Amino acid sequence: MTQQPISIIGAAVLYERMPSTPRHSYGVTLHASSYRPLLKVLDIDEWTFKRRIAVDGAIGGSGKINPRALLERLLREGLNVQWEHALEKVEEGPSDMSLHLKGGRTLDSSVIIGVDGPHSNTRKSLSPNTPLEVLPFVAFNGKRRVKKALWDSVYAPHMQDSTMIELKRGDVAMNIQVNEKMGDLVSISWVYSRPAHNTSDPLYRPSRPVSGATDIPDEFYEEIGALEDLKQPFREVFDKEKLQMERVLSWLMRTVEVELKELQELAKNGVFFMGDAVHAEPIIGGEGANTAIRDGVSLAECMSTNGVEGIPAWYDAQYPGWEASIRKSEKAIAEIHGDPKSSL
Repeated sequence: MTQQPISIIGAAVLYERMPSTPRHSYGVTLHASSYRPLLKVLDIDEWTFKRRIAVDGAIGGSGKINPRALLERLLREGLNVQWEHALEKVEEGPSDMSLHLKGGRTLDSSVIIGVDGPHSNTRKSLSPNTPLEVLPFVAFNGKRRVKKALWDSVYAPHMQDSTMIELKRGDVAMNIQVNEKMGDLVSISWVYSRPAHNTSDPLYRPSRPVSGATDIPDEFYEEIGALEDLKQPFREVFDKEKLQMERVLSWLMRTVEVELKELQELAKNGVFFMGDAVHAEPIIGGEGANTAIRDGVSLAECMSTNGVEGIPAWYDAQYPGWEASIRKSEKAIAEIHGDPKSSL
């Protein structure tokens, strides 16, 4: 079986658009069923794995919430990462596929694996008619660094041994999550979400550009200011004046589904996908990080045994699970906001 060079887009393996110190300091929840298959590949035991990436690993803990930056650092050890290589588009050339990078550089590759997320330029180039579906929910997110004294007095009594706590107010869901504990500071993130009220809801902007994520309507702060009798630490976090002084992001709850027959057609040209690039789930209620890890492990096993020729059969085996996971995530986000029967 001949060995073919493989170009991986967006996976911090070959071509990565971010600089060498990306600020992925938010946390992701990893399930044992997802990370345990990685242990053999990484040649690491489970205890060491947890200590390396857990939010409280620096102080001896082994929590389930893990800073994405620490996970990425572990996964890329020993790899040749080409940083700041942002892909603009992919085109079919005379014999190979051509990768056009920002700055004018063009690379030819006979095998491409697109792992560049929901906004995948690989997918947009080769499957332009696959839509990003936006679910009818509004969500806002922010991060904050809390001094240990404040953490100990306001947060710790309510967080106890947990790395995430949640609060419901009608159809509004609020959560606070620990991202990382580091010396005298604790990094936290928060999420405020609810169903869209109607098509004229000022907080629901499904057609906003990616760059519009930091354009926060005044109505959001008014909605936060109207919250009453919040218990700690939610009262501390969801404070109108504090949030107005911080960086807040508007999230869109998106799904992506590339049809199986289209994936099989692209495979004939040496173009393959996995993860959020082809089966994205909403951030709230979804399991995108875990499904992407499972994709990566199983695809690597497939290729090591059968080469790229085995990927079409891998698609056939994986696709029903991808579809089921997206439906599950849509149901989950509805249930989180108190309406499991809502039609999405």
